[in-house]
Amino acid sequence: MKTVRLFLILAILMALAGLTTCAKNPVTGKRQLVLISENQEIAMGQASDPEVRKEYGVVEQQGIQTYIQTLGRKLAAASPRPNLEWHFTVVDSPVVNAFAVPGGYIYITRGILAYINNEAELATVLGHEVGHVAARHSVVQLSRMQLTQFGLGAGSVLSPTFGRVGGAANNATGVLFLRFGRDDERQADQLGVEYAARVGYDPREVSNFFEVLGRLSGSSDRETIPGFLSTHPDPGERVQNTRALAQKWIQQLNLQPTQMTVNRDGHLRNTDGMVFGDNPREGFVENARFYHPELQFQIDFPSGWNVENTKAAVIAIDSQRTAQMQLQLAEVPDGTTADAFQRQLADKGLRPQTSQQITIHGNRSVLAVYVLQAESGNVPVLAGFVEYRRKLYQIVGEATDFARMRNAMEDAIRSFDRITDQRILAAQPDRLVIYTARQGDTLNSIAARLNNPRVNADQLAVLNRMAIDQALTPGRLVKTVTKGY
Repeated sequence: MKTVRLFLILAILMALAGLTTCAKNPVTGKRQLVLISENQEIAMGQASDPEVRKEYGVVEQQGIQTYIQTLGRKLAAASPRPNLEWHFTVVDSPVVNAFAVPGGYIYITRGILAYINNEAELATVLGHEVGHVAARHSVVQLSRMQLTQFGLGAGSVLSPTFGRVGGAANNATGVLFLRFGRDDERQADQLGVEYAARVGYDPREVSNFFEVLGRLSGSSDRETIPGFLSTHPDPGERVQNTRALAQKWIQQLNLQPTQMTVNRDGHLRNTDGMVFGDNPREGFVENARFYHPELQFQIDFPSGWNVENTKAAVIAIDSQRTAQMQLQLAEVPDGTTADAFQRQLADKGLRPQTSQQITIHGNRSVLAVYVLQAESGNVPVLAGFVEYRRKLYQIVGEATDFARMRNAMEDAIRSFDRITDQRILAAQPDRLVIYTARQGDTLNSIAARLNNPRVNADQLAVLNRMAIDQALTPGRLVKTVTKGY
């Protein structure tokens, strides 16, 4: 878990003081009003990158990272901004997505890599994100936002937001990962097809991926990282548009079939062993209890509450959305005591209304009530600080009807304990494993052998873009998902 830091990103924009300039767009060649120089754009990316890495995590398989970096830089070299210092990173998220921040920083999730079927598809997806940076979509949008704010007489670019006990900061993703308009997304699709074709990939392959993307976006209610799925044109429209664009670039570059790379097997082998879906090592709910095997703790949130686990924190919300709790590591040196941490908060002006030193399952702790100032008035907050394995955990709860919910939230704080179940401690993630088909294999028979309750034959069919009962040619590489826990 880690704390998400708010990023003033932008000098947002060079003490602005009315310094508006017109610059030529690298893609269109047209002049447009922008408030951010290229150096400032690069600085924004450099400042954002550590926060993205902390918030989403980075896939630790160096082979996958090298694969993406090599392909990404090849595509960036075909863009009109080849001299940017481009960076490509696979982030550790199961969400199907890819996104870019200004200055040449491109991120792709392991979730989307699992559904991409060959290197040609991957090239176009990465090319799409390169296109956003090449066309300076973020810079143009931020400039428009800035001008609008000044036109409205706004005093600051970023308005104050609610801060939590212990310095847990505000989520910057709404500013970092801007939701581009449909025109920008269509242009990025065009550029992705063009760059893939220019470096020798078959641009026709990407339309197949968009068909799968349509199936996923229609069947999944999971939250996505802002960007790839949220504001793009309808997947059906993208299938038709990218097919036409592919034919255009094949003709324009006079590409012959033998000149266009697809590389299905190479792509699959590069993703072999990758974590698939949620990683239970980083926390999961079972029988209404939240476990974190990596950090070796468990906690019981109030009955019936929905629990969402992120790398920044564990958040539990009641069904009426009138109360919530948040658990995270305090950003203090290992070994900091709960009492010392509370004194640090007091030195910063956060003094408790009530406070008591207690022991929670053998761990020294502090239980306190704070009253925070908000636009709506005073907000009472119940906070627990628990010393466990030389780290300090902060568990904060608030509710519209604080008096009614206080006991339930306190019970949750007091339930914090170490994990003793060896099965939970040993939990491992599901993994994408590339299997070589044998005579008589079908996805149905493979799914039966795997016996993974989280990935059935239907899901294998989507992963492999095949019918469940379709006979597999011996020797064909097939994506399977082995059971972790």
